[in-house]
Amino acid sequence: MREGLLVIYHLPPGSSKTDHNWFRWRIHGRDTSSWGGRYAYHRPGFLDDVPHVLLYSGVVILRPADGPAFLELVRAEGGVAVSRRVLLAMEDQRALKEKAGSKGVA
Repeated sequence: MREGLLVIYHLPPGSSKTDHNWFRWRIHGRDTSSWGGRYAYHRPGFLDDVPHVLLYSGVVILRPADGPAFLELVRAEGGVAVSRRVLLAMEDQRALKEKAGSKGVA
């Protein structure tokens, strides 16, 4: 895999803090707990199940096959996304392959 999909995503200016939290949780998941921290667990988000390289908050590289589902999620949650096909650096190719292999994704 030499090609990837670079996606830059965010919520529109003026979005509430609640909207930002919900948006982030749907994409990245969140750690939560109950009973004062006795039961801690991670609620999965979209990127927990998809091989990706997180470059910066709101900037991610995905496999081209995973791009449409991610873009649809971002837009369904009220976000804005811009995507471009890019040639992957060797370390990004390795990272996407390793993450795909550890999840049993071809």
